[in-house]
Amino acid sequence: MKILAFSGSNSRTSINQELIKYSTQFLNVPVDIIDLRDYELPMFSIEEEQQNGHSNVLMSLYNTVIGYDAYIIAIPEHNGNYPAFFKNVLDWLTRVERSFFRGKPILLFNAAPGPNGGQSVLSIAEKSFPFFNGNIIGTFKLPEFSSFLKKGKVFIHDEMILNILKEQILKIENALNLKTAP
Repeated sequence: MKILAFSGSNSRTSINQELIKYSTQFLNVPVDIIDLRDYELPMFSIEEEQQNGHSNVLMSLYNTVIGYDAYIIAIPEHNGNYPAFFKNVLDWLTRVERSFFRGKPILLFNAAPGPNGGQSVLSIAEKSFPFFNGNIIGTFKLPEFSSFLKKGKVFIHDEMILNILKEQILKIENALNLKTAP
């Protein structure tokens, strides 16, 4: 059983990608972290799809995603919604297979500069991911992320917040253990 972890950011200095890297250290199951920026996709449109079809890059990303048993996805919040970059990735993946998450467990994360901790984008994802057969089993938000940075890397020093993160990590491990139980 393996977990795929990534952020929905196209920033080289993404705090959400840093949150992914930090949080996966607490997993006791194999995890692979990818950077969606490595999968350069054109802006989705019907015309683009009709003229050029599904690129090798898209099919590589799709095959990567479906090859895992669970996901941890950190989604940045842009104006209360998905970043255009991440929405574009979702649009392309759903054109290959609408239910590409295939009912597998998903943890949703967000790191944000404000006190709300990306609650808007997490709520949107909780409502929309089931359309892609996503099984949301938990969420974690890291508000006011700048107070959790140490030399540009995430470091959660608040025991209560760290325990919440570890509880979410345990949820995904338990979901995977249930899948392997006889």
